Amino acid sequence: MEIELVYVLTPIVVIGFFVFFILLPRYGPHYTSRLICPNCRKAFNFHWVLGATLTSLRFGNNRRLKCPYCGQVNTFNITSTRVSKPKVKRMS
Repeated sequence: MEIELVYVLTPIVVIGFFVFFILLPRYGPHYTSRLICPNCRKAFNFHWVLGATLTSLRFGNNRRLKCPYCGQVNTFNITSTRVSKPKVKRMS
């Protein structure tokens, strides 16, 4: 009785997907970028995880974000405006 390779790899891929896309963005290293809206000139923070989402793979360093003050959608470079080292949530 030989175990098929698909039966072995499927749970490994599912667990890897869960860890990479679900747990890492919530509990992994977070960065903070200080962004300034070009429309209303108010500053706001954006918290992000390097390479943890499909959006980061698709758009690279740029994000289209809505300003929390005026509601204008703009494109921001989040890596050049990074103000902090990664924040790691410590489990108690």
